[in-house]
Amino acid sequence: MQTYDVVVIGGGPAGSMTALTAAEFGLETLLVERHPVIGSPVRCAECVDDKGLREFFTPCPEWVASETETYCLVAPDGTKVVMNIKGNKGYILERLVFDRMIAETAARKGARIMTGVEATGMAGFEGGFRTVSLSGCGRKWDVRARVVVAADGVESRTARWAGLKTSVSLHDMGTCAQVTLAGIDCEQDMFRMYFTNEFAPKGYAWLFPKGKGTANVGLGLSGDGTGGKKPLQYLNAFLAKHFPDAAVVSRTFGGVPCTGGMKKMIADGVMVCGDAAQMANPITGGGIINGMIAGRIAGETAVEALKRDDARERALNSYEEQCYKRFGSMNRRFYSLKEGILNLPDERFNSLAHELIGIPLEKRTPTRVLMSALASQPKLLLLLAKVVF
Repeated sequence: MQTYDVVVIGGGPAGSMTALTAAEFGLETLLVERHPVIGSPVRCAECVDDKGLREFFTPCPEWVASETETYCLVAPDGTKVVMNIKGNKGYILERLVFDRMIAETAARKGARIMTGVEATGMAGFEGGFRTVSLSGCGRKWDVRARVVVAADGVESRTARWAGLKTSVSLHDMGTCAQVTLAGIDCEQDMFRMYFTNEFAPKGYAWLFPKGKGTANVGLGLSGDGTGGKKPLQYLNAFLAKHFPDAAVVSRTFGGVPCTGGMKKMIADGVMVCGDAAQMANPITGGGIINGMIAGRIAGETAVEALKRDDARERALNSYEEQCYKRFGSMNRRFYSLKEGILNLPDERFNSLAHELIGIPLEKRTPTRVLMSALASQPKLLLLLAKVVF
């Protein structure tokens, strides 16, 4: 049986960043991805912010589809409010290329990458090792790992094999549907967010331009806010109203856990990161940067633990502590704010948009929007103050 220092299950940004970091420090690292192609299928709106991305990579035209300098909030009555983001521009990625780039970088650092290989089981922590069962490429076999990193997405089984609680309530599971449209007329340097209970109850719809008349258009809604309809039904109605003449060139569906994060992300010889650990921002559903941060921390934590030849749960505590400090604490606060924002009635969104139109552009900040939206909820205003200051 082959033995590795680190076995990473899942080849998204979180998993590949873990493998890259571990291999960079000289650990024998294996990354397995059950799909035949890293980065596929794309289940993401593909947007990241400039500051978060540059912590890891310099933006590259090869995997950046477009740059956004600002964004626009669209109220239920159609009122459009252009927002000031103070120079922190965003990028719409080509995730298929971006994800592959991270995995290829990990491979150059020395990580072994295997696609079309699925983890089918994991044994308990015995003698300082986990045994992981793998299947793919026409065979089944086991490998031993001193540390296993579960980065296998929303449907993560690895975390459950480690005895960790991964369940998500219907209320906190965002259900999403998205299409890529061609032949669409939209601003190429601006993304849009639509708030409307008609098409996205307890959620929002979005448009992220990808250049040359194409854009990702989708919506996400709370699992208990669907009213018995599927997200695709809401999306089809939204498209019929706003983009009736555009051509649909791809479709994707999926779920985003908007819980504020798993309470426990470690076990003996195991760390959980990315969507598997419910690390997405509970308000926006964005999780690429948080996943990459967690992946780097997981790799570094594995290095330090194995220096001491101890990968028991207590030796991995720093992983949870660092993730909480970097984004976990903020996500918990965003979760509470989410409840106040996404439950606003359409009438309040409309009046809020009309108020914002009268404010000079340089003063239309996200904080100003949230303060206005939560004006009647003192407890959430106090929480917002803690987030901002």
